[in-house]
Amino acid sequence: MPQSLNIVFHGVNRSEAIEKVITEKMEALRRFNHDLGACTVTVTQEGHQTIGEYTIRLDIMASGHEVLVTRSNMDILVAINEVFDTARRRVNDEAQKSRQH
Repeated sequence: MPQSLNIVFHGVNRSEAIEKVITEKMEALRRFNHDLGACTVTVTQEGHQTIGEYTIRLDIMASGHEVLVTRSNMDILVAINEVFDTARRRVNDEAQKSRQH
């Protein structure tokens, strides 16, 4: 059964293109680890709509543990890539810990 993905925008307009990128990254993460729980990704921009860093926060359950990753960058796509790259490493770490116990 597919787990839910909730994408929340704060201080920035909702973007179907950004939602698509996040959804594709999440699908790739789920292919990497099939045992992931529901996920919330929050997209925030500090300051005015066209000025300020984007902060991407990913909150997901992996192997019974919460994995929380936050990355910021002036380029929203760089921030998304960084957050999902870090999440993949942390999900892998949690899976390895679970196998050792």
